[in-house]
Amino acid sequence: MKNTEFKVTSLLEEYKRRNEERREFIIHEGYTAIEEIIKEVNQRGSLNEADIYYGTPKPQLSFSDIELGYMLTSMMEYATNHVGNPVDEECELENKLAYFEYKDEIIQIFEVYGQGTDSWFSKPSEDTIERLNNTAYGVYLIQFEDFINYTKNKDIESEKLSPSSTILNDITSGYTVERGSK
Repeated sequence: MKNTEFKVTSLLEEYKRRNEERREFIIHEGYTAIEEIIKEVNQRGSLNEADIYYGTPKPQLSFSDIELGYMLTSMMEYATNHVGNPVDEECELENKLAYFEYKDEIIQIFEVYGQGTDSWFSKPSEDTIERLNNTAYGVYLIQFEDFINYTKNKDIESEKLSPSSTILNDITSGYTVERGSK
């Protein structure tokens, strides 16, 4: 039993450590990262973690593939939880999209599910940009600053909770989970 408890505790500690790393990166490097991501996407057409290793030419980023993954995952989670996700109807695989705007630049996150999940940043088509700016489809357009502020506020909120509450809060996306009472 002790061995199982140790494994669960270690797993929860590792989860908390990675979540803290992700938040710290987004809070302190998020603006620099999105500027570099937009620059690379404008040059390459798209950007994901594999491009850091296999891309030709290599992306000029001041952060790692893991940190790029933090941005992809966190931004997609934020979009999913706050505005929902449209899908690309022409894609044969299950997918979802997210759109973020920073300094009048719009960037798209495309996530597909097949025998695994893959996601990447890309530039939306001119038609999509037009729809985001001039139709009800614009409900899906998120200001990058809102994402950063949300991450900062969530970080402050987590500091007020106990370590186990923080982990539960992160896992449940903020929903209160309590033990049953007699």
